[in-house]
Amino acid sequence: MTRVSTSPEDTTEPDTAPDSSDSPDPAPRKSPSGEAFVSGVPAPAPAGLFGPETFSVAGLLLLATTVLSTELIAIFNQHTLTGATGTLSAPVQGQLTGAGLFSALAVVSAAVALTRATPTTRPWARHLAAATVLVGLLVVVLTVVSYVLLSP
Repeated sequence: MTRVSTSPEDTTEPDTAPDSSDSPDPAPRKSPSGEAFVSGVPAPAPAGLFGPETFSVAGLLLLATTVLSTELIAIFNQHTLTGATGTLSAPVQGQLTGAGLFSALAVVSAAVALTRATPTTRPWARHLAAATVLVGLLVVVLTVVSYVLLSP
């Protein structure tokens, strides 16, 4: 049984080019920390507890709670699209109010994530926050339209 090392020092091939004294100095090998130092860009710091990543995930969880636990789509399909007016009962009103509040909180949380984003913010956090804002606004509009059309 042979041992195989996968560390970068062991897997890089040695420089086998002949050393000629009349050629200029070869280009130095660049390390990631050296490139950051030369370019003047600070190393990305962790965002912490109230970073954009946290707010984007919180917005997603709030939106998932709204979509999965309320019957917003069923209410919209059964009551609003069929032309029923004045059928805003207490349970339907509670479902619409809860869906509207949670989706509005999801939009606010995702918007906070987008405003707190910096160039060092992970791209998935920006994409998740933007998608949460778009879908959350659609859910808010759906809730408001259902509430207005069903109110007497």
